[in-house]
Amino acid sequence: MKKALIGLVAAIALVGAVDLDGRIGMGLGWAPEATSIGGLFTIPVTDIAVTRFGLSPKLAVEPIVQFTLDSGDSLDYMLFKLSVLGNFLWKGHAKTNLYTKLGLGFSMDKYDDQDMEFAFHLPVGFGLEHFVSEHFSLNLAALSGFTFSSRGDQIGLKLGNEKPFAFYLLWYY
Repeated sequence: MKKALIGLVAAIALVGAVDLDGRIGMGLGWAPEATSIGGLFTIPVTDIAVTRFGLSPKLAVEPIVQFTLDSGDSLDYMLFKLSVLGNFLWKGHAKTNLYTKLGLGFSMDKYDDQDMEFAFHLPVGFGLEHFVSEHFSLNLAALSGFTFSSRGDQIGLKLGNEKPFAFYLLWYY
C-alpha cells in the first residue's frame, strides 16, 4: 500500500500543467452548505456540473449549473443556479494555476411552503486548479459576491454566498 501511494504522489509531482487555449473541460463537483447540518461529517452529493472553455492562455469561461434537492424530515429545499464565470489566470505554476473569478448568475430556490425566490448574482472569488495529468484536474473555488433577490413582495441585497466553496473534478479533451 505504501509503495502504491508513493508511486501515485510521484506521478502527480512529475506531470506538468497544460495550456488551456482552445481546450474544453467537463466535470462534476460538490458544494457544501455554509452552515452546519448538525453532524461533524456529512457526505455531500454531486450537485454541480461544470464546463470550462479555454479562450486564451490567461482566460477561461466557465458555465456552472447547480441543482440541489433536499427532502429531510422537516425541510424540503430546491435550488437551481446557473452561473457563467470568467477565470483570469493570476499566478501559474508547472502544475497548479491560481485564478481570480468574476461572473454573472441566476438562481431559483424554495424552502418548504415559502414563495419561490428568484435572484441575480455577481460572484467574485478565486479558484485553484491542480493538474493531475494532461487531461485531468482537481479544482477548488471560493466565491462570494452580491445577490439581488426577490421573494414574494420582498426585494433584497445580500453579501456572500450560501455555498461559498466548491470542489470539482474536470476532464479536458
